[in-house]
Amino acid sequence: MGTHPYLVLAATLALMAILAGISIVDFRRLVIPDWLNLALASIGLGSQMATRPADVPAQILFAAATLAAVWLVRRGHFVMTGRIGLGLGDVKMLAAAACWISPLLLPVLLFIASATALLFIGGQVVTAGPAAARSRVPFGPFIATGLGCTWALEQFSGLNMGLV
Repeated sequence: MGTHPYLVLAATLALMAILAGISIVDFRRLVIPDWLNLALASIGLGSQMATRPADVPAQILFAAATLAAVWLVRRGHFVMTGRIGLGLGDVKMLAAAACWISPLLLPVLLFIASATALLFIGGQVVTAGPAAARSRVPFGPFIATGLGCTWALEQFSGLNMGLV
């Protein structure tokens, strides 16, 4: 997104505001509202349109593929265990996050989100005991952490990978 620094700044501020909202709501209610996921996706696509309009169709396809793949993981977990391990809000949030980053960085986002979630749960187990490992944990804040870090990595460290 190196075309205009003010576009990067505006997109980053909007991203951080939406991610903060998602994190707060998900921690409090264990739900990610659809309107926040829609805002995340639309502002992400808007920033792509402003900077790399030729890449927008591929970015939309990537977001749709991400939605399908994560939904299949959710469904597969349910079929194998009989329990829902990943909420639909998390599935939609990962698809919306795909509107912001290069497809090559999705594994980085997922690694950061998973690692921070595991560290959080480990901290809960240490402080509250083993029963804390069985409690419901919102994944949205950790997806937010992964997206924020991945966005910063792509935009501000010169690792703008595009859709290659």
